[in-house]
Amino acid sequence: MQTKEFRTVHLNHLTIDNLFSLSKSTIEYASPLRESIGELPKATLARLENDNNAMGVQMKKALKSVLTAQVATLDLDCDDRFAEVKRNVSTHLQGRDPEKKAAAEELKIFFNPYWDTDSKPLNTQTSLLTEMFGKFKASEKLKTFGATIGITDMMAGLETANTALAALYQTRNEQDAAVEGPSASSLKSATAKSYEQFCTAIEQAVNYTPSDVLSILFNQMDELRKTYARLIRKKEKEEEASPVETD
Repeated sequence: MQTKEFRTVHLNHLTIDNLFSLSKSTIEYASPLRESIGELPKATLARLENDNNAMGVQMKKALKSVLTAQVATLDLDCDDRFAEVKRNVSTHLQGRDPEKKAAAEELKIFFNPYWDTDSKPLNTQTSLLTEMFGKFKASEKLKTFGATIGITDMMAGLETANTALAALYQTRNEQDAAVEGPSASSLKSATAKSYEQFCTAIEQAVNYTPSDVLSILFNQMDELRKTYARLIRKKEKEEEASPVETD
């Protein structure tokens, strides 16, 4: 029997926001199944819930800012622009023009991994959209397909809006970093430890007491880990590409 192992994610390289989002999504997958995953996974899940909730409370306090309303407005604008792009792809998928239909089919394949990005937490959303724009602009075929169905300007507008949203979100967080009271960062290590303990418990359970429920949960959690591992690699590449300042 082949041993199942989760793909590696270096939690210490995740931002607090991303660790919270990863843990929250994991909890949302596992909570409805808690009575079917075994006692050890059930116990470690409860610990993860407590630690992540405690960190989330502090995060919410820090995120209260005069910039919050502006961030929300920009987020809605990005969501609306992305929805427009997706509508155009979907419309041409059902159209009669063979050239536009073929272009839309190729674009739908490209957009599929990002289709629900606008429903994810802001930091994850802006990072994934930035990744999407990079791949789109690097492909002459994709740009040609985009021009064929008329989404070139839409994509450019969405990229501009996403860049503005990411910058404002970062500014707001930097301003709120000095908020008095316990910081979320002081609780990060506890959440990271609880998350890894839960993953270890699920890994052991799916290998030694396998079931369909555990297999499905394992796969869902592994896909989440894949997403966040990709974000870490992207950030590391950006840091490597950044010029080093010298005196």
